[in-house]
Amino acid sequence: MGLVISIIFLIISILLLMGKGSFLIAGYNTASEKEKAKYNEKKLCRIVGLGFLVMTCGLFSLFMLEDIGLYIMIGTFIVGMAIIFIGSEYASVERNQKKTKMSIGIGVLITVILGAFIMGVMFIGDIDIEYNDDYVQLSGTFVSSSKIDYDDILKVEYCDDFDIGRKKNGINNAVVEAGRYYNDEFGNYRLYAYTHSSHYVIIYTENEIFVVSGENEKQTQNIYNQLSS
Repeated sequence: MGLVISIIFLIISILLLMGKGSFLIAGYNTASEKEKAKYNEKKLCRIVGLGFLVMTCGLFSLFMLEDIGLYIMIGTFIVGMAIIFIGSEYASVERNQKKTKMSIGIGVLITVILGAFIMGVMFIGDIDIEYNDDYVQLSGTFVSSSKIDYDDILKVEYCDDFDIGRKKNGINNAVVEAGRYYNDEFGNYRLYAYTHSSHYVIIYTENEIFVVSGENEKQTQNIYNQLSS
């Protein structure tokens, strides 16, 4: 499905770069004839097409570069949107220099704020394990916590070869992977782990399976020792 979307983006990019397909440009396609007359249609199409092409490269990188593809895609989307928002001012046939500078400034500011927010979300996260007298509580950034009574734990395993599967909902960024996940071995389960973990602790209960990790192998081993004692 993702590859199909990438190909559609590529086709749209080529069409726009040829100076055609203005009906695909949101805002312009619903504008009145008077408003449309304020822009050089072919130039606007090519500017939007260039932005789309940059974003299309990001979409393809998501499939071709597993480790860094997501980060490249985010970066290209920020750059692509900046090209569209800022560049569209240069397609105006009655461009006011003062107004253009103001629009570019606003566009740059919005792009920087949006980029900072997205990059912040991608590079923050923490996993917290709180041991209490009767239960352990697992918490992760942007996901709900899980409370596990010690009496409900059937067994605890230490694993150095685990396929996390795919995310159903939760977070999966450069720092943490947490939330509801699915894999072929367990089906649905809850994950609270650091993204580059190679060792995991699996907690089996009657109703649910939980998989956790520390920031490194030593911390993960400590979690296992604490829960299996």
